[in-house]
Amino acid sequence: MKKFLPLLALGCTFAAHSQIYYSEKVGANDLGRAFDPNMHQLNNACLQGTSVLHNELSGSLDYFQRVDETLIKRRTFGEVHGGVNLFIIAGSVSTSMTHRNATDQRTLTSQLHLKFDEGYSTLEDRQVKAGVDLKDCGSHFVYQVNYGRDLFVNTRLHFKTEEDYKRFVIKIKIRLLFFKKTITKVKEIEKYAENAVFSVDVNSNGPLPAKLQQQLSEQPTYCRGGNITPCLQTLEKLVAYSFDPNGLMLDLADLDKVPRSFVVKSFQDSGHYGAADWASVMSNTMYEPTWRWAEHQYGEAVRHLERAKAFLAVASEAEKPALEAQYEAAQIALSDAETLRQTCLTSPWSSQCGS
Repeated sequence: MKKFLPLLALGCTFAAHSQIYYSEKVGANDLGRAFDPNMHQLNNACLQGTSVLHNELSGSLDYFQRVDETLIKRRTFGEVHGGVNLFIIAGSVSTSMTHRNATDQRTLTSQLHLKFDEGYSTLEDRQVKAGVDLKDCGSHFVYQVNYGRDLFVNTRLHFKTEEDYKRFVIKIKIRLLFFKKTITKVKEIEKYAENAVFSVDVNSNGPLPAKLQQQLSEQPTYCRGGNITPCLQTLEKLVAYSFDPNGLMLDLADLDKVPRSFVVKSFQDSGHYGAADWASVMSNTMYEPTWRWAEHQYGEAVRHLERAKAFLAVASEAEKPALEAQYEAAQIALSDAETLRQTCLTSPWSSQCGS
């Protein structure tokens, strides 16, 4: 397929072309809805037809090590989505998932990414809905919805300070995940991660299978950096389940399909020539820095809360009061960041939105 140019970064024309956006929020019921490519918003349903499911199953496996949020987006979803608009459209599940999986200067994350494509739905025999004037529908509509799951098995080291983080990455030149470790190597990790917290988790853009959730609830998932063996044993079981032919793949097949992305197409390209203004539609680049800034602030808050949660999970009774206060403060900060993000994505001209 021809590679699409980044929409916002280049401000390219949008007429007579399709564009793909990542989102778990847009499903088969949204096929035929009008779409504004300037502000990346869904509008009223203008077309009707028959929703047809196309089953095309495939999968891939990637290993990520020490990647920031920009690389996570590129490696996971690709640049065909236009960068910023990927997360304007994306729902809270996929957005939070991506930020949690990124590395910053106080959290070291490694992950196994299992990506499953589960087919797509299109709207066939399309017609203009009764009573709808295409002049009120803009220029584009939701043409196709793609299904798939992104599932990450993660290990993380949460550090109290950037200095602790830098000391570790300088001294320890190994991958943290999916490699059998000798007792000597584990002891070396524990030596330089003594003040950190080691954690294991699984996240996805859709519900997790019951067996996987059970493993996570019954096994240790947070360990002090000076004793990571219990969490490594949990990780070993998770990886074994993930690659067992009678394990993860079989359990995922029993779950409902999850929308991953959707394709937007022009009415003109689809043969509906009654829509207004077939001049080239330009994407709005004016607010791109604001959108990026709000997204970055949100990502920082997501990872800050994860660190606070990790240290509280292994806290002694004497440590708990101070760490509980830090956790509560991180929850408030994330709520504020979520509000700021939503405000700046929909009303980027607001006074509180700025870098």
